[in-house]
Amino acid sequence: MKISILIKYVFLTLALASTNAIAETKPLQLSVMSLNIYGWKTMPQHTLDYAEIIKKHHIDILGIQEGVDDWQLKTHLPTDYSRSISLKKSLGECWQQRFQIFINQCSGIKFVDSGRFDLTDGPNASRTGEYAVISKANNKYLMVNIHWDHESQVTRVANANETAALINQNKQYPAILLGDFNSSCDGDDVGIVQTKTKMSLLANAGIDCLIIKGLIGDSKIINAYPSDHPGIIARLTLITEK
Repeated sequence: MKISILIKYVFLTLALASTNAIAETKPLQLSVMSLNIYGWKTMPQHTLDYAEIIKKHHIDILGIQEGVDDWQLKTHLPTDYSRSISLKKSLGECWQQRFQIFINQCSGIKFVDSGRFDLTDGPNASRTGEYAVISKANNKYLMVNIHWDHESQVTRVANANETAALINQNKQYPAILLGDFNSSCDGDDVGIVQTKTKMSLLANAGIDCLIIKGLIGDSKIINAYPSDHPGIIARLTLITEK
């Protein structure tokens, strides 16, 4: 009887040790979303609809486009982020927002740094890129959110070079680049960024793209109605050297 109990104890101990080992080695995942909120037409009246989509997919990090008024401005940089602020309020207390980048603090995400960088303006819009260094479980990531010009291909080429320069200035971090590129994800403009930063296209939703470096993962394209754009969702894992 005592031997039987001892054997059971040994097997239980080994099972628990195996479970703990699996938990300890399980790779850390980030859930990331890119979403054009069709701001001038659907905000703020549909802010709760967008918040529901985001919460439904258990997103950690979010980049939105059209959360700022950048149309025919007389100022050098956009200043009206009321659409972004409205969405943050609808998402609730777990969420923190810097410009158009959002993090879910209840998922253990923190802002380390954030800011904007100049993009060449289009004929009718003041273009600005946004970046954030984000941490989760002692790992840091660079997140870059862009909305390139939609009227001038020459401007988009400039935007591509400016985006690549910002990423290369922060090349110590695994990088996530997403947004509304207003250019085909597999076209020449987006290709400039990939070539100059050695990043890889993970998600192609037409002109909405998600590009990564130092990470692996999978993605899916979703219907993000009332937006006139699809949304992109990706589950990303850090590449670690063995």
